[in-house]
Amino acid sequence: MDTGSHLLFGTTLAGLALYSPEVASDPKLGAAVLTVTLVGSHAPDLDSILRIKSEDAYLKNHRGLSHSIPAWFLWAGAIGGIASWAWGEGNHLLLLFCFAFAAVALHVLFDWTNAYGVQFMRPYRKEWLHLDALCLTDPLLVVVHASSAVMIVFNGIGPISRWACTIAWGLTLIYIAWRIVHHEVVLRRVRRRYRRWRAVHVLPGLWWFRWQYVVQTDKGYEMGIIAGRRWLPCKHLPLSKHHDCVEATRKVDVVRTLRGFAKREYVSWSVEPDGSYLVTWTDLRFWREKDWPYRAEVRLDDQFNVMNERIGWYKKAWEAPYV
Repeated sequence: MDTGSHLLFGTTLAGLALYSPEVASDPKLGAAVLTVTLVGSHAPDLDSILRIKSEDAYLKNHRGLSHSIPAWFLWAGAIGGIASWAWGEGNHLLLLFCFAFAAVALHVLFDWTNAYGVQFMRPYRKEWLHLDALCLTDPLLVVVHASSAVMIVFNGIGPISRWACTIAWGLTLIYIAWRIVHHEVVLRRVRRRYRRWRAVHVLPGLWWFRWQYVVQTDKGYEMGIIAGRRWLPCKHLPLSKHHDCVEATRKVDVVRTLRGFAKREYVSWSVEPDGSYLVTWTDLRFWREKDWPYRAEVRLDDQFNVMNERIGWYKKAWEAPYV
């Protein structure tokens, strides 16, 4: 999920601590709990600091070790320990650790619902796990948790805030379960339509009943949109064509990074006016009609020597796909 959503979840998670009489009667302890839930809800994404090194280093490691299950305990221990010392709440170290752990774990589990996925089983398995059920920013969850956060601001640590957060999290659990089931239903619809499918991916749109899909068949790839009961086929791609320039890019760092992540990799190439080659690798799951926003590009000279390389997302945050 996006940073704003994670912080909202951290705020309403702290509201659940009001069920503890100690927290409800001690504003200082309540502030300490809010501190650990806010920091914990964002902590795994501190791997973004790798952007300083390069975009390749960031994409290679983002949602990796910092999101792994062993890291949950490390984050929670560091955040809970520092907060208990800073707020002078050493007697409640266990409470602060538990809420920090919950915030970190929820961060990763929310990322799991997204199509981009997360490697939370590292270092034991490097597989990217994703449920493809929620967008990076889900409008309903933002509204529900933002409303609860407003209740906390205006009602403090009273029972109204506690119930607002309880309702928010209850609705969240029901909503996520429904989205996971809905995704499975749409996935089965696509498989029934394309009987000769070899692989199918269905990604959520920004609105509830809008999904986009990519289907691999023996003849290529079919891409389209499902809007309610309407099918909107958008494009057909033939299978990738082999060329020596493609083979020359397989060991380039940015290509290895993308291929290590991609579930449905696709490569295309073109000859530039100066005789050089432009080779583009992408993950077809993240398509849009005009191009592929997540891609690695390598430019080669006429002897297949690498001239330059780059990787990244080439889209605005508010543009599809919302991953």
